Amino acid sequence: MILKILKIFTVISYLLIIWTGDHLGGIFGYYIILGLFGDISTILLSVLFLIILTVFLYSSFKPFKKNELHVFLLGGVILIIPVLSHFYTVLTQFKNRGDNRFFLTLFLFLILYGMTLVSIGRQKKNKNVSSDPKPTP
Repeated sequence: MILKILKIFTVISYLLIIWTGDHLGGIFGYYIILGLFGDISTILLSVLFLIILTVFLYSSFKPFKKNELHVFLLGGVILIIPVLSHFYTVLTQFKNRGDNRFFLTLFLFLILYGMTLVSIGRQKKNKNVSSDPKPTP
């Protein structure tokens, strides 16, 4: 139950990153939605981000799968690339002026994403231990 809640909150915290802040929220949040109406490259990027977020949500309502850790690792890396790019831009070019909401939501996402990965790893370990047959003496 905790893992389900963590997955849902991870998606919500990512959505908070892309919809808050002066720079990224206004540009990237609209880019995902309005990119569906652009040329082929923007359509592909928008669909990729929407698929990853949908898979994260879908997996929270389905039973645990053994490859779930790999899905969350790869999906998280793809989702975090534009966010880290904006993080670098804010620190170097804007000198961290007035973008506190971005940092707050970014750290919230990173904490929840890390907790989700740890929970998935623990559940995978428990699933492997419980599914192994006991050796007979």
